[in-house]
Amino acid sequence: MKQRLARWADALDQSVRTVGAMGVAILAALVSWTVFSRYFLGQTPRWSEELPRLILVWTTFLGVASAFGRGTHFEGGMLALITSSPRVLRVCAILATLASVAFLLVLFVTGARISQFTWHHETTAMSLPGGLFYLCLPVGAGLSLLALILRGLSR
Repeated sequence: MKQRLARWADALDQSVRTVGAMGVAILAALVSWTVFSRYFLGQTPRWSEELPRLILVWTTFLGVASAFGRGTHFEGGMLALITSSPRVLRVCAILATLASVAFLLVLFVTGARISQFTWHHETTAMSLPGGLFYLCLPVGAGLSLLALILRGLSR
């Protein structure tokens, strides 16, 4: 069972990392095109602010799920320098996990509410639902929570 959970955790991590890599590549291309258009063609694309911002926030919140799945999100390595006690390290790891779960649950609920509240607002340039920008909060928090649980159960 632990091996199956570990495979699911790895699959989730690989998926969000792949989507994140595509998001970074698309973001780089969009920003490059915007700079080229602005300075060489003398015309800025209408979507030059909204679309890169949308891709940036989605890529960021999907990347958070990978960090939680790998256990590197809040890992600074400082605690190991302060204490070498396995018991203290284990208690701190449990407390950090519980705090992360609480934070992700709050982010999930509030993000869903904000998305729902702003869904009917349209963005200025592209006429996209405003809630699309905030939908990354519950999606990212949900995936992060899933990654955190899979990581914890597969150990």
